[in-house]
Amino acid sequence: MRSLVRSIGVAGGILLLVGVQNARAQIADTVEFTTSFPFTVGFATVPAGNYTIKPDDDNPDILQLTGGLASVFFQTESALARETPSKTEIVFKRYGDTYVLKDIWVEGSNAGVKTMPAEGERHAAKLRGSQSEQRVAARRKLDTAKSR
Repeated sequence: MRSLVRSIGVAGGILLLVGVQNARAQIADTVEFTTSFPFTVGFATVPAGNYTIKPDDDNPDILQLTGGLASVFFQTESALARETPSKTEIVFKRYGDTYVLKDIWVEGSNAGVKTMPAEGERHAAKLRGSQSEQRVAARRKLDTAKSR
């Protein structure tokens, strides 16, 4: 009986570790998108335009947004989709006329990321009250340099 309980415990621990590893999956490739509206990410507000998001080389919880004249590092945490996304997209929360980058989902992966709330978002939520969601199509660009 002890052997059976020990085996079940070991198997459960292995499954738990595998699940944690999958939950920690981050955005591994570059994601490109275009917005027709300015938005806030982290502590910065950037104008409408074409943007690229890529992971920081040293910390997978930090992403870098670049585009136009903007370059912003922002902190994220892992998120799991209820269903595996059929397309890559960026999700914004809209508070009145203020948009805040919230989630990044990559086609075929149930692990995505959500941004950490910053002061600008808390302020917009407090002042503008009601909120909605805006989804923007994105494109995953495989980083060939990483695969070498």
